[in-house]
Amino acid sequence: MLGIVLAREGPYEMVGEAGTGFEALKVCRKVKPQLVVLDLILPELNGLEVLRALRAEMREVRCMVYSGTLDRRLIVEALQARPHGFVHKSDPLKIFCEALRAVTEGCSYFTPFATKLMDDERHLHTAASHLTDRERAILQMIAEGMSNKEMAERISIAPKTVEHHRAQVMQKLGMHDVATLTRYAVRMGLVPVEV
Repeated sequence: MLGIVLAREGPYEMVGEAGTGFEALKVCRKVKPQLVVLDLILPELNGLEVLRALRAEMREVRCMVYSGTLDRRLIVEALQARPHGFVHKSDPLKIFCEALRAVTEGCSYFTPFATKLMDDERHLHTAASHLTDRERAILQMIAEGMSNKEMAERISIAPKTVEHHRAQVMQKLGMHDVATLTRYAVRMGLVPVEV
């Protein structure tokens, strides 16, 4: 399908195609394309790793992510790897074509979905930067499912002090329940994700 769109949309020539991440890197190293359109979900080596390798090894290559994944963490990591564009496969084909033109012409193109994810991520990190070390520790223990009493025993403070820190964390982050705090702690990497 991509080949048909490229042929229809203008002076594009598809010089390579790959089914795995390793193949994608091999093709890129051999052909040295001007633009790579990359999915994040690839077998063997995921698109994020391919993107990172391309950005490190072949800085002149323009990279555009075109993926259908809904994995927020993977998308954010991909955006942090600094592609030149990002379009979700659920976006209309017209958006893909606009992005393709923009990236080819040396500009960047990020859909509102991608921009919102990055804004949300910046907000998360900004909010976290206002937490003290003790509040961060309390947040981590909340996410681990510990009670106020257990937290107090672990860090040798009074349960009332734990309650105060918990209230401060919730107020600073604008979150009002344990489930939301736990999701936030996982997204910030304060607790591991158990599968």
